[in-house]
Amino acid sequence: MYSSNINKIIIINFCQRFHLYIHAYALLLLSRGLTLVQISLIESIVIGTIFLMEVPTGVLADRVGRKWSIFAATVLLMSAEFIFIFARTFEWYIFIALLTGSGFAFASGAVEALVYDSLPPENREGAMKRAMGRVNSYGMIAFVIAPIIGGLIIGDAAVENFIPAIALTVVALLIGALVCLTLREPAVDTSEAEPSSMTLLRDGMRLLRHNQRLRRLVLLIIFTTPITSSLITTFGPPYLTQNGGAPFITSLVLSLGSLLAAFTQRYAFKLEEWLGQARAIALLIFLPGLMYWLLAAVAGPAATALVMILMLGVNDMKTPLFSAYQNALIESKNRATVLSLVNMFLNLFVALAAPVFAIIAETTLIGAFVTLGAMIVVAGLLLRAHRLPASTQNL
Repeated sequence: MYSSNINKIIIINFCQRFHLYIHAYALLLLSRGLTLVQISLIESIVIGTIFLMEVPTGVLADRVGRKWSIFAATVLLMSAEFIFIFARTFEWYIFIALLTGSGFAFASGAVEALVYDSLPPENREGAMKRAMGRVNSYGMIAFVIAPIIGGLIIGDAAVENFIPAIALTVVALLIGALVCLTLREPAVDTSEAEPSSMTLLRDGMRLLRHNQRLRRLVLLIIFTTPITSSLITTFGPPYLTQNGGAPFITSLVLSLGSLLAAFTQRYAFKLEEWLGQARAIALLIFLPGLMYWLLAAVAGPAATALVMILMLGVNDMKTPLFSAYQNALIESKNRATVLSLVNMFLNLFVALAAPVFAIIAETTLIGAFVTLGAMIVVAGLLLRAHRLPASTQNL
């Protein structure tokens, strides 16, 4: 059960991240007359849809099964990409954003819940760090391969060159959907009556209110998020081109950054073993903020590309560790519901923050990077990330 489900989730996650044009997405929309604020608005609609759908999809995953939630997620993402081939107006992009956000919502809590419940009961927290490290690492490998292939297909980023890249992305998601059908639901305890949807939601909210350890983790997750998606899709490509980088450079930066991220997320638990939990988590929280400041300070295509590669490599390095910590504090019966609640609050924050940074970026991208870095550093200091105890049992 363990190796089979984990390996299939890795394949599905790889297919969901195999976007051949993501590195030039902003350039495509800019060439069609959209502004950075409009592009950021599309991203906010995606995130806002995730926010609205997180809890219903999380409850649904706990009721009907994580397998079917992951399948629904993949089908919705595939449908959005297929429509993107023909979309030409801002209204169609909004509809695509709604489909995409719904797809991400179906997957967000269900994937972690299925992975955790598929692990052997012994030392699940340690096993989860390694398992999610593998899942995220191989997902990053998709970001390594896809931009290179997509960069060759898209070339000089002419609009017509995007069509075959989008079509191949649809094919990858179709493969992922077929693999979803082979997943196996982990065994669950059926000795107790199945809780109602409202009971799952009520219990999840009660856990977040009263479990101080879990609440502290959630606050750290939300208010120190580096908003990597905005860096990849909205701010990064224009900033590279402003600093003299060609469109293919953006694909190379995403590819190399994702390769580094595949390594850092795969072995994030090693950093914790080496430095200890408190030092490792403090480092991984503050480092993205400091990197945003460094990105604002550099100039020229080579230096800008190098810093962005390093940022993409370390921005989300803490994710596998936080995934293990929070899952260890949640019961299996409403795991997907609670994880969806956490993601709901995270996405609400990102949906509100991303347009603010985009408005700043319309005037100065450097100012947006400085502000993003300040948000992370100040939030980390206020939440006393440097004082995290050495064990999740004391969080």
